[in-house]
Amino acid sequence: MSFEIINKRQNELRYVEQTYHMRMLGLALGLFPVGAVLFAHHAPVWQWVLLAVYALLWPQAAYLIARSSIIPGKTEFRSTLVDATMAGLWLALIHFNALPSLSMIMIMGMALVSSGGWRLMVPGVFLMVLGILLGILLDGFQWLPHSSDGIVLLTIPLLVMYPVAVSAATYRLARHVGRQNQLLSQLSRTDSLTTLPNRHHWQQALTLEFQRFLRTHRPATLVMLDLDGFKQLNDTYGHTVGDDVLRRVADLLHENSRNIDTPGRFGGDEFGLVMPETDRDGARMLMERIRREIEREEFDVDTSLRVTVSIGLAEITRVMSDPMDWIKAADDALYLAKEQGRNRVCTAPYAAPTGALG
Repeated sequence: MSFEIINKRQNELRYVEQTYHMRMLGLALGLFPVGAVLFAHHAPVWQWVLLAVYALLWPQAAYLIARSSIIPGKTEFRSTLVDATMAGLWLALIHFNALPSLSMIMIMGMALVSSGGWRLMVPGVFLMVLGILLGILLDGFQWLPHSSDGIVLLTIPLLVMYPVAVSAATYRLARHVGRQNQLLSQLSRTDSLTTLPNRHHWQQALTLEFQRFLRTHRPATLVMLDLDGFKQLNDTYGHTVGDDVLRRVADLLHENSRNIDTPGRFGGDEFGLVMPETDRDGARMLMERIRREIEREEFDVDTSLRVTVSIGLAEITRVMSDPMDWIKAADDALYLAKEQGRNRVCTAPYAAPTGALG
């Protein structure tokens, strides 16, 4: 069974669990006003037996049937339609006593809409009408809408507690969905291995900083960092160690960054760092410190293993026409660091702004 199917079934089982509690509450509270009407009308024994079975046993049966189903959600929809049919039946059996009848119609409508929206509401209403016709067939048609004081009092808990319970369930669902959306949003912006911003999100931060520079002309520096000999490290120690190295480098980059900086995984063994309000000299001091910390880092798999990085950085200038120019300048500095022997920091030449752009 695939993960998607398992996850879908778990979600449906949670829905079944929630519906079970709501059905239990609704039928337990509805038992009293309906019972009071049956008592007032001197109802026959079979109606009392039907009420007891439906209110006390049906919630358990519906829950067990849905739990054991291959498709719990679809089975629960069918059980809700059974509830709609039974609601119509009870409307006829209590001779349309006003307050209990209105309560049942309201609660059944809430259950249908909250469970399946209009696609469940339409067949639910149809089955409720069929239930009314079945009740008339079994007990005849009588129109006795008056609700005594006792029936009114017994109906009040149903009118108050069930809507509150539905609201509480809706609130919990909204919070759950909100947390799920927040998690999905975070996952869509984060590299799963290093937990740094992924390339897409990092480039968005880069673009925003470039646009800020166009407005304010405040300094900013872009850093590109690449691990030296990472392919050979992977071939020698395996991808598990390689992944650990990437995580350690990412952690050091994150730990040494300020709150206003944006580190990110650019791809493979290459990382980027956007540093607002920082000129190239300030960025170089920080990156030299990070380079030395990475070089001193020890790994349990082999204490003699040393990892080095090559770093290129470029301060933004007004001759850059778009963010890609900024990335290219930092990349050129990175390639220069590689050519000069690796394990070093190189700075892109600073291009003075032209008069036309000044």
